[in-house]
Amino acid sequence: MNPPVMRFRSRLLCLLATLLIACPASAASKASAADSALEDVRRQIEARDCDYAVSRLKGWLKQGEPKVFLLAATMYENGLCVKRDWANAVNFYTAAFEKGLPEAADRLAAGYADPANGPDIAAALWWAHKGHGLGLRGCSVSKDVQDDPEAFVTQIGMWPEEQLTRCNYLVGVMSTISAELNYPKLGSIHNVGGEVNLRFLPGQARIEVKQQESREYALLGWVDGDTLRERWRPEVHNAFEKTLSDLAKRALARYPQPKGIPVDLKVETKYSFTVVFD
Repeated sequence: MNPPVMRFRSRLLCLLATLLIACPASAASKASAADSALEDVRRQIEARDCDYAVSRLKGWLKQGEPKVFLLAATMYENGLCVKRDWANAVNFYTAAFEKGLPEAADRLAAGYADPANGPDIAAALWWAHKGHGLGLRGCSVSKDVQDDPEAFVTQIGMWPEEQLTRCNYLVGVMSTISAELNYPKLGSIHNVGGEVNLRFLPGQARIEVKQQESREYALLGWVDGDTLRERWRPEVHNAFEKTLSDLAKRALARYPQPKGIPVDLKVETKYSFTVVFD
């Protein structure tokens, strides 16, 4: 199985609390205003001024901006300034996906696979096929049913119970990583990129992460000597492996490992963190 490559644009990603929100640097005026509103809401959540954060969010939801729907969904899923409500989170994630944010599908797949929300294995697999599509062996349906919910459920309904349980585990772990992986702050600040291989051994409930290389991109504008010296620190170049390793641990802790998974089963993929200059 050829490992898929997921690319992350350093200028197009920012971290909202622990939640990934796309932030286009060269967006149109409406999107830029939405980015400003999202940053404002993030600050108010951190300051625990929930009344203001929720009021600001409600106003922007009326504008139909997809990133705002994604923010609302993550707030409901995680109980940030609102009562935790998975059904509401699903509605907002679905709206964000329909408005063009594929990461919403990853969050839906991860959420539906989570025992805290069910799990709903059919829904988890459905949204996994709509997300980044990591080609999980033994967990894919035929192409002719991928857009037909009834046929989709009928097909996976013929799978053995152990296959469904195994796939729910695989989808949960891998979709959590896909949904929550952010460009490391140290890499973004210093315009450093890198490639990291991930090897998931579900039969051992273990994920191995190995950084293959790091790359330095041009620093734009005036750069002082301290910035250059900091850029060469091992912590900067190793930030990609550490970020992915920490996330992998959280993903494994989120889902109980089912019994009976072959110890030699593995999922391999590569993550490429690339700085893109517009």
